[in-house]
Amino acid sequence: MHVMTKYLDTRKAAIAALQDFAVMEQVIETTDQQVKDAYDDLASPASPRMDGTPPSGDLHAGERRIAATLDRIDLYRARYVQARQYMAWFLPAWEVLSEDDRFVLEAFFLTEGSREECVDQVCERFYVERDSAYRKKNRALEKLSHALYGKTA
Repeated sequence: MHVMTKYLDTRKAAIAALQDFAVMEQVIETTDQQVKDAYDDLASPASPRMDGTPPSGDLHAGERRIAATLDRIDLYRARYVQARQYMAWFLPAWEVLSEDDRFVLEAFFLTEGSREECVDQVCERFYVERDSAYRKKNRALEKLSHALYGKTA
């Protein structure tokens, strides 16, 4: 374990990692289409005017558009690599958790709705009171934090 983990707030870091899960999934699912769309933009340059003058008055507008499209493709690919790295780090820790722990974390951090609705969802599933639902959340979050960052001193 690295000494820096002593100074990290692993609880908040685990919550942030959990909340990024949906975004990273979306990046992985949509990147291929975004790159294909960008290549389509790249393959269809603007048609020239019949009088020979550039449409925008800028002689290098086409070059700039191609360079901007290539930059956008590089950005998509960099985001995709980052999302794959995140999944390779996060999913093993997520799989370590029990189904009940995953349900509690999903209810509290990944579902739409108010905090009251999330707590009610957990209470109904496990037939517990509100205090017990919050304790379940804290235990599940601690387990996820340990799985992601290891035990901290």
